[in-house]
Amino acid sequence: MLDKGSKDRLEDYMQKRKRNLGRLIYITHRHFNEWALKRWHEDGWHEIRPEHLRLISIIGLEAINNNELAKKARVSKQAMSKMVNDLVKRGVVDVQPDPDDSRAKIISISKSGVDFIIYFNSCSKNLEQKFNDIIGKKKTAQLIDILSELTEGILECEKNEVADKK
Repeated sequence: MLDKGSKDRLEDYMQKRKRNLGRLIYITHRHFNEWALKRWHEDGWHEIRPEHLRLISIIGLEAINNNELAKKARVSKQAMSKMVNDLVKRGVVDVQPDPDDSRAKIISISKSGVDFIIYFNSCSKNLEQKFNDIIGKKKTAQLIDILSELTEGILECEKNEVADKK
């Protein structure tokens, strides 16, 4: 049983929680993960999980070694190696020896990985439509603009943090 002070603080939080940024991000993230797992499985991409986006979203046109990929994804080299191996088995990425470092591997997106990225972009439009249905087209467009600006700002901050550590 809660004491009066704890109960009062909890009631105060309950009044404010609809605008608690951490809670809002968490619920949106949870919704995306559940939506993605269901949708991707239905569409035959059951081997891809939302956490794989951590790696897939970083790899672009240029190949990258595991160490740099881990730094950009902000995970340990071991965690990245595990994810890379997982995606190699699924045919999403290709791995080749790094010509500059015999201990390192160069990771690049595979044809199947490109297919997934194109698929992901198209089914993201489905998610956008779901948001349109919930909050309207104008607010969804605003949300995308704000998240885009926020994401680019976060990535720039992370890039500067890495540069400052050097």
